[in-house]
Amino acid sequence: MRNVTLFQMSSVDYPNPLPSLYFPLADAYRRITKGTRHCLHESQVASGFACSERHLQCIWFDANLRPATLMTREGEPVTVISPGRWNLEAGPDFLDAVLRIGGADCRQLQGDIEVHIQPKDWEHHGHGRDPRYRRVVGHVTYHPATATPVDLPPGTVEIALRAALAANPSFSMDAVDLTAYPYAASAGDCPCAASVATWHPDQVETMLAAAGAFRLEQKANRFAMRLRHETPDTLLYQETMASLGYKQNSGPFRWLAERIPLGDLSARSPLDAYALLLGVSGLLPESPSPRWSAETRGLLRAVWDRWWPMQDHWAGSSLPPAAWTLSGLRPQNHPIRRLAAAAALFAGHSDSLQDRILAILRQTGDTKPLTAMFSPPALLDHWLHTLSLGSARRATPVALVGSDRRAAWCSNVVLPLLAATGTDITPWLSRLPPEANNSMMSQMAHRLLGRDHNPSLYDKHGLRQQGLLQIFQDYCLAERAGCQTCTFAQALNRN
Repeated sequence: MRNVTLFQMSSVDYPNPLPSLYFPLADAYRRITKGTRHCLHESQVASGFACSERHLQCIWFDANLRPATLMTREGEPVTVISPGRWNLEAGPDFLDAVLRIGGADCRQLQGDIEVHIQPKDWEHHGHGRDPRYRRVVGHVTYHPATATPVDLPPGTVEIALRAALAANPSFSMDAVDLTAYPYAASAGDCPCAASVATWHPDQVETMLAAAGAFRLEQKANRFAMRLRHETPDTLLYQETMASLGYKQNSGPFRWLAERIPLGDLSARSPLDAYALLLGVSGLLPESPSPRWSAETRGLLRAVWDRWWPMQDHWAGSSLPPAAWTLSGLRPQNHPIRRLAAAAALFAGHSDSLQDRILAILRQTGDTKPLTAMFSPPALLDHWLHTLSLGSARRATPVALVGSDRRAAWCSNVVLPLLAATGTDITPWLSRLPPEANNSMMSQMAHRLLGRDHNPSLYDKHGLRQQGLLQIFQDYCLAERAGCQTCTFAQALNRN
């Protein structure tokens, strides 16, 4: 690659956590986006919150994410009758919300909601001088209010989320799907595409890689914060389980990881661990079906033989079958198969999971050999040739965890967590395996690179794909008025 002076490294003037030492290229993206609207990366990391305001907006909007118990600054209980309409224009984040404040002598507030990370962001963003914010009745922040009051509209209540979120041990910011909520669709040509059209392909590749490194750095920073309270192996276990569930079932998989400690799996044989996972999941069928093959019935009988003595100990811990999303799943992604992959990865090992991963990476210099960690032992390899309980045996094996899911695991879990524990991951960043191009990647590539761009700029390079997702998250998800007012084009032109 040519020496692209546009992306020379610059010094960072804020207290970066240790993982940032292993993402030097991320500083190039940080330098480009610094000072542009919606990209408050520095303040987020420095404040101990490495996520974005959009995470908090999603939490407020979705009753499944929003804590059931909320309090005002004065300690009054808050009941959210309606979070409001997600505002895709200028002004407060949510319009026409309805809140009930207080206990027996409660009062009801109706108006707009503004969401920030810090209470002082209200003043930093100039909302007090903006007439569009006069109807705000609720100021929702991550951090609690400080002793210094914020000049909010009269009667506005202050609601902090940090303590309420921390009270839920199964909640994780990484489980918030930012793309599942409203965002503004662009129309016509995007100004950023006009800027990038004048660049040499080397510059485009470097910019995408820089944004991708920044994305992984942010993940590593979040893991570093969690490692203050959890061990690396426990965190690897929890996040790997969530990754195995993919979007549809990441919640139930994460719940299993909370209920079944890693030690309860590592001390068992893979078949015993599989019986425990399947039993607690609530997915273990109560009786065999005559439609199943003899091999399937034999495996499930062996699983029942092992689950039977465990039932009493785990009574009351099992998930209801309704907790799982099974309709619309591709057969190879069924949780029954994915739990077999979890048993293969976590069971029967006395050494650290982190050490096992590091040994493979250092021996091979690549992430691809990590695939073998999901290979089932002989007693569970039935699922390599069978996609569901009622399907016939296939002659050609189908991996329990496909290449796209393994690539996502490396990008979202393995490398960021290793960086968070002080491991230099730079030798493997350039070899980050690509995922299948999803709708966000394709949409961002179309907007940024133009309709007739060459997909080879990113579709075989995992780090560049991560860069597309980061830019999409930073700008397309946050820009309410569409591309014509987006600040990313200004940032590109400035560089």
